Amino acid sequence: MKRTALAALFVWPLLLTACGDGGDDSDKDDSGDDTSEESLPPEEAAIKEALVAAFFSDSCDLLTEDYLVDKALLAETPEKACEEYQRYWVEPAYDEDEVLVSDIKVNGDVATAVVGSEYINIETTYELMKVDGTWLISCEDFTCDHLDEPSAEVS
Repeated sequence: MKRTALAALFVWPLLLTACGDGGDDSDKDDSGDDTSEESLPPEEAAIKEALVAAFFSDSCDLLTEDYLVDKALLAETPEKACEEYQRYWVEPAYDEDEVLVSDIKVNGDVATAVVGSEYINIETTYELMKVDGTWLISCEDFTCDHLDEPSAEVS
């Protein structure tokens, strides 16, 4: 399980970087972006902001302690897991506006959201928990088996 999580951690930035469009924005149509923070309810905008912030920072404060330990290869405590996370974190070679967050669902202090990119056909579902009023990433579909289960809304 940890090898899969590590692979996802390193592959996601590489895939986004490799599939860029060369920077030519002249033919982009921004009118259909349903996930812009302006069009989201405040709670969903906060979730999107938390996800994007976590991708562009090595701060362990953006992740739950349990998630840090789950992601770690060797560490068994949140402190050691944070050290490991910061040691291996790589600044993304893509921009924040290239991260697409969709299908945000809030259920009390737990939320899920799908993260992808318009350049690649890979999506990851993340779970977030509201801790002391702040949304923190608590797992993703590589570390959370229950995210693979169909929701009650689908059945």
